[in-house]
Amino acid sequence: MASKELKVRLTKSTIGRLKSHKACARGLGLLRTHHCVTVQDTPENRGMINKIYYMVSVEEAR
Repeated sequence: MASKELKVRLTKSTIGRLKSHKACARGLGLLRTHHCVTVQDTPENRGMINKIYYMVSVEEAR
């Protein structure tokens, strides 16, 4: 059985953000604005997404 995946898109720039918020975006694999990645739905990834909730949009991947 495959684990759930999430599509995460960086909707706002990381310029001028806190270092830890930039690190969360990089940790998720988001490189630039409007970049979209698919990540596993784990508590670690959810924590990073929740920390930068105002910079990303999230939807379930099929």
